[in-house]
Amino acid sequence: MTAVLEIKRTGGLAGNFSLDATVERDGEEGRVTFYGSTYGGPVVMVTSMGQTFVDDPQRFGDRLSEEWVRRFFEER
Repeated sequence: MTAVLEIKRTGGLAGNFSLDATVERDGEEGRVTFYGSTYGGPVVMVTSMGQTFVDDPQRFGDRLSEEWVRRFFEER
């Protein structure tokens, strides 16, 4: 299971923003950044391994938020 230790929001332009999540899994900490928009739409996940679009991001909530990030990691 992945534990979310901290989430920090950073604003951007034209409704875009990012959420940086510090997470712990198997005793190791890591960072995952999610990029999205206040208007909904696609979510991009960036890790140390690269970046990818999140498939069907609406399954975790209508819009990217701190709660959305927690739901994302509940499935991991």
